[in-house]
Amino acid sequence: MNDSIKAEGRAFAEFLKSLPESERIKGNELERRRAEEEFKQFQEEYDKGCCYLCNKPLTSFSKKLPCIHWLLKPKGFKKKDIKLVASVYGFFQIQSYLRWFANQAGFARNINDMPEGGTGKLFEVTIRYRNLEWSFSCAEGDYNGHDTSQHGQQPHYHFQMRVDKKPFIDFGDFHIPFSKMDVINIEAMRAQPNLIKQRHSFGEGMKDVLRDDTVEQIINVTVPDGYNSEEAPFKIDTIAIAEDGKTIKGDDVYNLIQEAKAKGVTVASLMHKLPNAQARIIVSPGPGVVEQAPRSKRKKDK
Repeated sequence: MNDSIKAEGRAFAEFLKSLPESERIKGNELERRRAEEEFKQFQEEYDKGCCYLCNKPLTSFSKKLPCIHWLLKPKGFKKKDIKLVASVYGFFQIQSYLRWFANQAGFARNINDMPEGGTGKLFEVTIRYRNLEWSFSCAEGDYNGHDTSQHGQQPHYHFQMRVDKKPFIDFGDFHIPFSKMDVINIEAMRAQPNLIKQRHSFGEGMKDVLRDDTVEQIINVTVPDGYNSEEAPFKIDTIAIAEDGKTIKGDDVYNLIQEAKAKGVTVASLMHKLPNAQARIIVSPGPGVVEQAPRSKRKKDK
């Protein structure tokens, strides 16, 4: 059964590859508009304290109507109820919804999906919203299924939830099955990784923001005092290296720092002015970015 679904995903990838580029562009534009309209609905209901999926208050809970907003932990929600949510909504649907909440409190810094912060699994992301923290994890073995596990034979992922930094759901509590559409999408992305990519419209995380082609813009537009030091989304390290046979004067460095302060810009953005020096600038996630929750291997029973 799983093999046939995966084959369907690979066939879908081949179909998209066969389309003229103009058709793919048209399809992407339609998808962008759909996401924009859906996010608009989300935003309108969020401002009213309601869920756009079920049209109920975000504080509501009823087992007759499973909804992703349950993960905001309304009164009555128990950890086993995550299975009801996952029976209705897929991996990508749940994650996208939670990403939208996270970005209400600060763009991208509440979503850590950086490969450098993970352990090399297929999917690793931690999402923060107020006092809540959700983490998703899926290793290759999870996606292929565990032959030796009664509950993990199907392609699945693991989920963790923290409330006020205290455990509520642990990674090892459940093997949450991927939906059929999840598997089709994953197989399509794996078959054509350069053509088919998972987008998180309006739910962009640090992986989307901190890229090689965005570093220069981050350096030039970041306002040093725009955040408290503990909330800063970026950490910019600047190293000045003297050119061969030359020296860097302390006065020149001091003047550059003072100019940056006066203009309200980063020192890194002015490093090209420093005489006799070459600059190495490193941009990484700042202290305000949520840390990825590590998923350790389960200990075998002795």
